[in-house]
Amino acid sequence: MPGRRALIALLLGAVSAVATVPYAQMTMSAIHESTDVLLLRGTTAWSGSERRSACIRWINVETVGPLVNASEVIGVVPEWAEPAPPIEGVHVRAAAVGIGWPLPVVTAVWRADRGDEGFPPPAERDTSGESPKEAVRRVMGDDPHASRRVMLPHALFDAVVFALPWWVLLEVIAWLKARRVSQPASVA
Repeated sequence: MPGRRALIALLLGAVSAVATVPYAQMTMSAIHESTDVLLLRGTTAWSGSERRSACIRWINVETVGPLVNASEVIGVVPEWAEPAPPIEGVHVRAAAVGIGWPLPVVTAVWRADRGDEGFPPPAERDTSGESPKEAVRRVMGDDPHASRRVMLPHALFDAVVFALPWWVLLEVIAWLKARRVSQPASVA
């Protein structure tokens, strides 16, 4: 039955991995610590910040002007957060959120090509730490401007990570049961 316990552990791991998404929404608070982000992509320079908690990763950048000469690619963000190139001469704000642990299971991106669009906020003014909370609310809600993706390879990896402690627990329970059955009952 070790194979059966491994399968049960994998199923419990998958449920646990998926549960990190609503858990992130239930436990989120403002994320005040941020890291600066600078991306150079061809003739486009992006500047902004990244904020993280255990289950949320928020990256908010905006174009800061075209470069005179094309640059090599500088700065790294995950593939799901990579901003699409802007239309020539248009100021663009782009943001992405990844939800889940250890890897994001659900991601969403936003893009604002006009100044009157309210979300994502301008990167230079995104200092309160509330934007990641708003992004998670929008992902879990019905924001028509959010481009959502379920990251299946990440979900599978997370399921395996969560399956390991479940498997250990199931093996310990099986061992304890086998030990109890093999010991003779004491006579009173």
